[in-house]
Order: sequence, then C-alpha cells, then structure tokens
Amino acid sequence: MTAKQLARVVTCTAALAATLSGCQTGGAAASPAQPTTNVGLRAVPSTGGARAASTPAPAASPTRSCGTAELSVAPAAHEMKQGLDIERFTVTTSTPAGCTLAGVPNLIPKGPLSAQVPGAAVDLAVSQWPFPTDIGVDTGSASKVALLPGKPASFYLAWFSASTVVCVQSNGFGFNVPNDTTYGDAKLVTYPVGSLCDGIFYASSVFQG
Repeated sequence: MTAKQLARVVTCTAALAATLSGCQTGGAAASPAQPTTNVGLRAVPSTGGARAASTPAPAASPTRSCGTAELSVAPAAHEMKQGLDIERFTVTTSTPAGCTLAGVPNLIPKGPLSAQVPGAAVDLAVSQWPFPTDIGVDTGSASKVALLPGKPASFYLAWFSASTVVCVQSNGFGFNVPNDTTYGDAKLVTYPVGSLCDGIFYASSVFQG
C-alpha cells in the first residue's frame, strides 16, 4: 500500500468515527426528556371523611308502644282459602320517632245500624278467634315489630262469608292496638266485609311488612 492510499484509509477511518460519534451524540440530544411521574407520591384529596359526614345516621329503633290514635290502617290484599275470606291490612305511623307493636290487635266488626240511618254503625255480636295456622298463610313472627315512617306492619283478618248458620252484614271494624281492650279510642276502619257468618272472625298477630 502506498503512502497516499494509507493516508486515505486513515482519513476515511477518522471520518467514520466522527460520523458515528456525531450520530450517538445527536441521537441522545434529539431524544426528548421523559417526564418522571410517580403516581404513588401524588397527593390525592380524601373524600372518605366528607362522604361519611354526609351520610345520615340510622334511625334508632323505637322502644315506645304504639297508641291507637297514631296509627293508620288500610286494606292491602285479598284472597280466599278453605272457604275463608282473608284480607291483609297494613298498619303505618307518621310519628318520626316510631313505636312498637306486639301481638294480636283487638278488633270489633261493625255493621249498619239500619237502612234508615245511612252511615251509622253498631258493634256486631261476633267473637275474635286466633288466626288458623293450617290454611297456608304466612302470618310472620309474633315478636315485637318496630314501626317507623315508611316501614309498615301488617295483620290478617279472616271470616266465613257463607254458612247455613246466621250471617250478619259488616261494613268495617274498630281497631285497637294489641293489649288494649277498652275500645274507647278504637279507630274506625271502613271495609266492605259483607256477610260475616257463624258469629266468629279470625285475626293474626302483627308482623313486619
């Protein structure tokens, strides 16, 4: 190899080295700096406390027994089983603190006084019996029931509407809370019972729902 060729090789080698060095340097310089983000260290405002503060505390369970005057009674569903007419009635209260019921309400069916006195009613000579347990109707538990606004209770009323024995006509009943047998403040519930036969009717314990 001549001196001239050797010089050319050295020159090319130096140029190549410079080119490669420039590419590496240029590439590093051209790469944009990547932002460093540490999500784990970000301060995230906590809303748990605010949410807990805005949630109303659950209403305390009432302990006071209900009075007849503070309750409302309304028919809810009718069915027939084994010759019995059966009506489920709901019992509600609008008292904010609520109250409790336990046991069987005391009912006294009423009938029209006479055709000449529209709207007037008299107590009927019929007897209240425990609700039958063998007719396939779920009467719930007989334990104490808590009533709050929007949380009703129920009870069943049943009667025979056909019989060879004497029947009377009933257009409603007086309602008294369990254990109140005075009937002095009975709440009049208008309901088309119709024929009430055999001198008896059945009432269940109050249950939730």
